Amino acid sequence: MKKETYASSGVQIDKAESFVERLKLLARRPEHGQLWPAAGGYAAVYPFAPDLGIAVTTDGVGTKLLVAEALNKHDTIGIDLVAMCANDLVCVGAAPSLFLDYFAVGHLENQSADAIMKGIVEGCDQAGMILAGGETAELPGLYKPGHYDLAGFAVGHVTRDKLITGNKIKPGQKLVGVASSGIHSNGLSLARKVLPQEDKWLNLLLEPTLIYVKAVLAALSKHGDAISGICHITGGGWRNLLRLNKEAGFTVTSPLLVPEVFHKISEHVESEEMYKTFNMGMGLALIVEKEAELVADLFKEHGFSAAVVGETTDEFERIRIKGFDFVLKDKHS
Repeated sequence: MKKETYASSGVQIDKAESFVERLKLLARRPEHGQLWPAAGGYAAVYPFAPDLGIAVTTDGVGTKLLVAEALNKHDTIGIDLVAMCANDLVCVGAAPSLFLDYFAVGHLENQSADAIMKGIVEGCDQAGMILAGGETAELPGLYKPGHYDLAGFAVGHVTRDKLITGNKIKPGQKLVGVASSGIHSNGLSLARKVLPQEDKWLNLLLEPTLIYVKAVLAALSKHGDAISGICHITGGGWRNLLRLNKEAGFTVTSPLLVPEVFHKISEHVESEEMYKTFNMGMGLALIVEKEAELVADLFKEHGFSAAVVGETTDEFERIRIKGFDFVLKDKHS
């Protein structure tokens, strides 16, 4: 049986990455040099004061919206929207503070719109953010009846001495994995293509993205000196780890439990493609120089499943996963 890929589901990752590189060249201005370097490209950090930076990021939830529409259940998709932004901010050490949303729809329907906003408010509460405002746009002719799109914009703050740059990552440090709730908000185009269109699987796909913010901030407060990198596993799967430091590699020896939905998807998708596309049960990872077990325990105290799953290596731009005969490489290597 022919195995499916992200590309065969219609998502052209290579083309998108090429566009981003062209956009960087087009947008580049001398003042970009003022931005503080932050690990992973999860957020841009602008110096608001000599020792205080403002961190900003934006994201959406992709075709998970179509799952919400298929089930006519819209009260959790807003949680995903906040999660995709807030989880990125903490990866650079920033404390999220403000959130804004953009909600575009063909024709506003109060019931679904209220449910969407309920989720956004819930997500902001989980992340400790203020919903500061947003934009609701009715665009008849652009969106079909029942369809809509969401985008989120988040602002946070970080002091220069707490900024996570990734430059402290060295071989021999521990990798702490924090479990996901399932697919979160990435790879949905491929998942929707291969999974049966049944309520069981659709409900699993709709499970909201976990918001790790308060646990991460607690870890940074208590063990900040030991944490050299934080990785939100989103688009690109486990290769997100390689974004943190181009001179670091990883060996994962004790992966976290892989949720049922990924086992079902893997009936149609090769293992390497799975780890390049999905979080595979690890929604967040922290690179810890010392006290790794204590960091994992702190996440457990906040209600998450977490464990030391591996370590950093000097095999640059490579991720080796126990039990597999492939090596994940950096997207550009």
